[in-house]
Amino acid sequence: MKLKLFKEGGQALIIIALSAIGLFGIAGLAIDGSAKFSDRRHAQNAADTAAMAAALVKVNGLTAGQTDSVCSTNSGWTNSSFCLDIIDAAWDRAEENGYDGLIPDSVDVYSPPISGPYTGSSSYVQVIITSYINTSFSRVLGINQTRNTVEAVALVREGRVLGDGAMLISYDPDPNCSTGGTGGYSVSVSGSSTVNLDGGGIFVNSDEVCGFTIPNCADLNIYGGSINSAGDNIDLGSCTFDPPITPNINQDPVSIPDDVDIPDEPPECGWSASAYQTGADEWHITPGHYTDFPQYSLNGDRIVGNKKHLIMDPGVYCVSGNIQWSGTTFDSLDGSSGVTIYIKKGYDFRININSPIILHASHSGSDYDGYLLIQDGSPTSIQSCEITGGAYLDINGMIFAPYCDITVNGGSDPTAEINAQLLGWDLKITGNNTINFNYNPDNAVHIKRRVGLMR
Repeated sequence: MKLKLFKEGGQALIIIALSAIGLFGIAGLAIDGSAKFSDRRHAQNAADTAAMAAALVKVNGLTAGQTDSVCSTNSGWTNSSFCLDIIDAAWDRAEENGYDGLIPDSVDVYSPPISGPYTGSSSYVQVIITSYINTSFSRVLGINQTRNTVEAVALVREGRVLGDGAMLISYDPDPNCSTGGTGGYSVSVSGSSTVNLDGGGIFVNSDEVCGFTIPNCADLNIYGGSINSAGDNIDLGSCTFDPPITPNINQDPVSIPDDVDIPDEPPECGWSASAYQTGADEWHITPGHYTDFPQYSLNGDRIVGNKKHLIMDPGVYCVSGNIQWSGTTFDSLDGSSGVTIYIKKGYDFRININSPIILHASHSGSDYDGYLLIQDGSPTSIQSCEITGGAYLDINGMIFAPYCDITVNGGSDPTAEINAQLLGWDLKITGNNTINFNYNPDNAVHIKRRVGLMR
C-alpha cells in the first residue's frame, strides 16, 4: 500500500491574499482618510471666508438702508436682489477656494441660519459646504467616495443706536416669575410713584408672562415710545394709561452673550489716578485706576471722608471695587466735563443721592462716547445695583450694566430727573415720588458695525 502524502504548499498564497485586503484597508484609511481630513480643513476655510464675504455685503447694504429679508439657496425660494448679492458674494469666495457648488458638491447660504444656536436670527449668515472626495485604495472595500459637511456662521451687526431709543432696557431672556422684583420680573414698575418716560420706551428681552409687570397699576406715562418685547406677550392687566400704551411684540431678541457689546477694558485701568487741590475744600481727580471711587486718599492726600467738593477731569475712570455713595462721601461731585466710569467685573454700584451729583458722558469721538457708567460682567454672575434719591442728580448718558439687576428708588425728594438710558439684566422702578426719564438722541451710544465669525 502506498501512503498518501499531504503537502502544505499554496497555503501562503491564501494568507497573503487575505492579508492584502487588510493592508489595502489600512493604506486606504491612511491615504484616503488623510485626503478627507485635508479636504475638510480646506472646506472649512472656504466656508469661513464665504460667510465673511456674505456678511460684509449684508452689513454694507443694511448700513446703506437696504431692507433685511430672508435669504436662502433652497430650491424654489425667491430671493430679493439684496439676497442675491449676499449669496453671490459667498459663492464667489467659495469658488475661489475650489468649491463651485456644482454637482455633487454644494454651497448653501442662509440668512437667517436654518440650524444651530443662531437659527432664525437675522443678525447672522450661515454657509454650509458639502463636498465629496473620490477614494483610491478604499475602493477595494467598496468605498468609492467620502463626504464632508462643514458650516460657518458670521455675525452681521449694522451700526446702530444702543437700545434703539428705549429708555429702560432689560436683557434677561428668562426671568424668574415666582420671585418678583429685581432678579424676578424683567421690568417692574411699582410703588406709588409717577414714572414718566419722555422720548423713549421700554424693551423686554423675554417672552415670559412676567417679562413686564406693573402691580397695582402704578402711574406710568410713556411719551414718544412704547413697551417692546422680544416675546409674543405683554400683560398690562386691567391697567389704563394716558397716553394709551400699545405694546409691540415679537421684536428682535438679544442673544446672550453673543449680542452684548461690552466695551473693552480701557487703558486707564493701567494708569495711576491722581488728585490736586484747587480750593480750600475743592479737589480735582484725574482719569485712571481706582480701588474705590472716589478713593479715600490719592497722592497721600485725604480726598473723601471730609465731605470735599470733587471735580472730575474729563476721561475714563476705571474702578476695581464696589461704588457706594452716601451723604458722607462728598459734598458734591462734578463730572460735567465728559466722563465715563468703568467698573470691573465682579463689582456693583449703590448710589444714595443726597448731595449734588453732575455726570455727563463724553462725546469727544472715543470708543466710550455716550457711556456714563459701564459695568463689566457675565451672565453667570448677576450683580445688584441701586440708585436712590434723585433731586440732586443731573446725569446724561447710558448706564450700561447688562449683567446687573438695577433698582431705582424714587426717594423723598419731589422729582428725580434721569436724563439717561438704563440697561440692565432686570429693572425695578419704585418709590413714592415722581421719576422722570428723559431720552435725548444726542446723548445716545452709537455702536459701530460688527462683522465676525462665530465659534
